[in-house]
Amino acid sequence: MSIQVSPNVLSQDDTKDGVTESQSQVSSEDSIPPTTIPWRRSTAFQAAVIAGVFFCGPGMYGALNALGAGGLKSPHLVNITSGISYGLNVIFALLTGVFVNVLGERIVLSIGVLGFAINGASLYCNNKFHTIWFMYFASALQGFTTALLWVVQASVMLAYPEPDFKGKFISIWYGSIAAGNSIDGALALGFNAENREAGAISPVTYIPLIAIAACGPFIALLLSNPEKVVSRDGVKIQTKKQPSAWEEAKKVFSAVQRREMLLLTPLFIFSQWFLSYKGNFTAVYHSVRGRALTSFTGAFAGIAGTFAMGVFLDSKTFSKSAKFRWGFIGVYSLYTLVWVWYTVVQWYYERTAPVGLDWAQGEFYASFLLMLVDGFVDHAFQTFMYALVGSLTENVDELERYTGYMKAVNTGGAALGYAVQTQWSMMGAEALLLGLWVIQIIPTWLVVRRVQK
Repeated sequence: MSIQVSPNVLSQDDTKDGVTESQSQVSSEDSIPPTTIPWRRSTAFQAAVIAGVFFCGPGMYGALNALGAGGLKSPHLVNITSGISYGLNVIFALLTGVFVNVLGERIVLSIGVLGFAINGASLYCNNKFHTIWFMYFASALQGFTTALLWVVQASVMLAYPEPDFKGKFISIWYGSIAAGNSIDGALALGFNAENREAGAISPVTYIPLIAIAACGPFIALLLSNPEKVVSRDGVKIQTKKQPSAWEEAKKVFSAVQRREMLLLTPLFIFSQWFLSYKGNFTAVYHSVRGRALTSFTGAFAGIAGTFAMGVFLDSKTFSKSAKFRWGFIGVYSLYTLVWVWYTVVQWYYERTAPVGLDWAQGEFYASFLLMLVDGFVDHAFQTFMYALVGSLTENVDELERYTGYMKAVNTGGAALGYAVQTQWSMMGAEALLLGLWVIQIIPTWLVVRRVQK
């Protein structure tokens, strides 16, 4: 399959300081005959590859998180191992640009999704055989691989698509995670539909999830590196590879000095801190089949949220600056209400101390409906955050540095969240999250208001 385009583009290579930089210049006077874009090199195909990778890897992982504590009986071990994984993410996320500079986006993406099947296998072994060492090993490995995955995915997602496809590209990516959650959640619900008690999920639940996750590295190899991608408007992706890994490392650490990145740091810290709390919330308060139902239905709410924000950000009704401002006002207003709702429900559960709430009980729906709304708003919020970072530059290599910093900070926040969860009460952890949410609102707004046409 191929796509016909009629670009008016002149391409040239400039050499600066011994580094080759590919640029694109649009000319209104020079006409280039229509060219054929191979389907595999189109931005739509790259979106499909990213979607397939994240459906298999993070989609499966997200389904297990939505089950609460990775589907295990107690969240304690998962809190510790997840903290290890996210802690290692901090180190390797900053250095992902170095790996990409040497290996390229395609190979790094494939390596990045390797850890999910191994992590699922470690959960299965702990559930069935009570094996602990495997969970520590898998968490450490995943700390390395997922750092690579999230950074290269973010740079691809923000740099590859055309201007009118960026929001939809982000939506396809984030929607694929939610779609993976829904499929995997359906499997979990089917295997555990009769279990009304609190505790661990059935071990057989992990088998199809591990099989799905194992497909991710092979799908990732279908991705095209940026120099081979051809967009519909004929504009090449801007790249500037450094002559050595050391030069790239210096560029990575200089990127964090940009004013906007510093202002967005509180947002990045908050954006993953809550993973531990939400996973523990359903594990502590819901029955096994209640957890499976939350995982299954929450995925559809997430798909709706990410596509709602993505379509809005691609809309031609408003200017770029207006879309970001209205998007901020809308999603931040809704998410503030969600965190107030969490505070009320958590306060109520702190007093009543429910265990194993089932869908046959009315009290279950106080938190079930909250988590549905949260799924919609959180996905819209995450889509907005990625788009905001993507608005800072069009250069794929710069984006790898920015997203590397973003992932280093937000995975650091996630690691701290899991550390807090092992020591604090549920009410204390939620109150801290509410505070972190409030702190980042103004700095994020200062970046949003600077977005230009």
